[in-house]
Amino acid sequence: MRILYALQGTGNGHLARARDLVPRFAQYATVDVLIAGTASDLELGFPVTYQKYGLAMVYNSSGAVSYWRSLFRNKIFTFFKDVFQLPVQDYDLVVIDFEAVASYACKLRGVNALQLSHQAAYWSAHSPRPKQKSLHWEFVLKHMSPSHFKIGFHFDAFDTFILPPIIRKEIRELTVTRAKKCVVYLPSYSSAELTSFFGQFQTHPFVIFSPRATPFINNNVEVRAAGVNGFLQELASCTHVICGAGFETPAEALFLGKAILAIPIVGQYEQGCNAAALEQMGIHVLPKLAMNYTEEVAEFLNHTPAKKVSFPDYAEELVKCIVDNVRSGREYDDISSLQVW
Repeated sequence: MRILYALQGTGNGHLARARDLVPRFAQYATVDVLIAGTASDLELGFPVTYQKYGLAMVYNSSGAVSYWRSLFRNKIFTFFKDVFQLPVQDYDLVVIDFEAVASYACKLRGVNALQLSHQAAYWSAHSPRPKQKSLHWEFVLKHMSPSHFKIGFHFDAFDTFILPPIIRKEIRELTVTRAKKCVVYLPSYSSAELTSFFGQFQTHPFVIFSPRATPFINNNVEVRAAGVNGFLQELASCTHVICGAGFETPAEALFLGKAILAIPIVGQYEQGCNAAALEQMGIHVLPKLAMNYTEEVAEFLNHTPAKKVSFPDYAEELVKCIVDNVRSGREYDDISSLQVW
């Protein structure tokens, strides 16, 4: 059996999930990996068969989506060439984590792929949305990486094809402590902006992880380059986490029982949707990081209790279920045998 696992590499969440799932699929089949984009701060941990440019959004230093930069950074002709050349028909199963090249290669050749991603959860109208829906972004979420079969991951059971977050082994094996410090992971903001803002709170120590940053300490603020090992150690030992409204980092912080403040990327609709879901769970959310929100951040640091959600460890069952579905001719997204919520 041959499996192609295709993932979007421009975010840590897709790669964190792949680090857990790819070795599990490799127990049952030969697995080739396609990764599009290379903006993640995590190490791969497995060989890559296909490295593609793919499609991605680009952000400015203030954390907002830059539509002009996104337009000029994406290589449309390269994308179409990759779609036509990718041999998806040679695989018994194509698993896609919100990756456009493999999605459209499968669509072009009539190959039924399985979308296995957080974004798949937004095919359900029951998944939370922000108060102001965006028709443009709804279109992007459904058509940037289409597939015939889909299994989504989310913070709660919003629909029958939605499963809990995959909490990777590294997180489950952490020893959790509670030293008085706050971990900050807002990669769409510059380290200078973050240092300036959090330097106001002199009685609170902060450890800021920033992509490609030069490490330094300035009074109560320590800045480190983003990387899996140091980040996990600090995440396990802190009391508070301030992060974007992505999916994996809030899910892992919830699993570890940390107090969370989520700040969605400005103009990133998917993070707005995640923020809406987190607010339903009682998690603090701010629209952006700015000086006029100083009081709200101080309130979070001084008075917000920890919240823990014990997401189940079911990744091995899920992979076996998918492989069995393919071998027995069932629909790839039949998860009726899984009882995980």
